[in-house]
Amino acid sequence: MTKTYYDDFTKLPLTKMAQAMSDITYGYEETQVPKEHYKKALSAGYEEIVSANVSVKLVETIYNMLNGLQKESPDCSTKRLYCLIWALRPSTMSAQQYQALSLVSDDFEQNKKARMLNAQTYEDFNDVLLNGTTYHFNN
Repeated sequence: MTKTYYDDFTKLPLTKMAQAMSDITYGYEETQVPKEHYKKALSAGYEEIVSANVSVKLVETIYNMLNGLQKESPDCSTKRLYCLIWALRPSTMSAQQYQALSLVSDDFEQNKKARMLNAQTYEDFNDVLLNGTTYHFNN
């Protein structure tokens, strides 16, 4: 089998390996990445890398779960997310809180706004929470 650059590369000391990676990167459309970047990345502890991968997997698991719930009951999905954002517990939610929650989630579903939590949504929620929907719609 033919000897490759990789065979020699894996035997290089950290500093030379970082420089070689910088040179390889420069070979792609003259992209400049300082060797210090690669040196720092290569000398990162294994725990840091594993921790980052576990974090990504956890986010992916939560995302998949929420995505599945959204597909099962899209009408409840928005309310569920607002409860998480505003730290509302459905088991202890007051009638006013549920009314405010319903108003902003219905509004979001009808308008399909790009952002779930904008200033107006927060103001609407607090307005309905404090004054009720009658006051909110009259003003």
